[in-house]
Amino acid sequence: MGSPLKIAKLWMDAMNAHDLDAMSALYAEDISALEIADPTEHDRAGLIASYADLFSAYPDCKAEILNTFEDSEQVLIEIRWIGTNTGSFRGDEPTNKVSDLRIAYIFQVRNDRIVQMTEYYDSAQV
Repeated sequence: MGSPLKIAKLWMDAMNAHDLDAMSALYAEDISALEIADPTEHDRAGLIASYADLFSAYPDCKAEILNTFEDSEQVLIEIRWIGTNTGSFRGDEPTNKVSDLRIAYIFQVRNDRIVQMTEYYDSAQV
């Protein structure tokens, strides 16, 4: 399929399309994902459920890639993420406010699959 950057960009495209199937097709079966701001660690099923919750709560959310760094197995992508909270999210009622934040994702890729994903953001901005 391609480089870690290509895999990460395919994942970002799927995220912007809110396509859980396309996102999860890029995950290794034993993916480990860590959300630093929460902090929550997810396996594959937990990661899919987390993004389903996000897309339900922020149905208009989109991300723009601002910066990338890549080596042979890892890529860091800095994005600007914007979405309006119109649904409940992680047990909280909707705020109907726009969240506009920067997020850094570090993807570790092997055999064209994401084996580890770490997400950094300031939770106070959500």
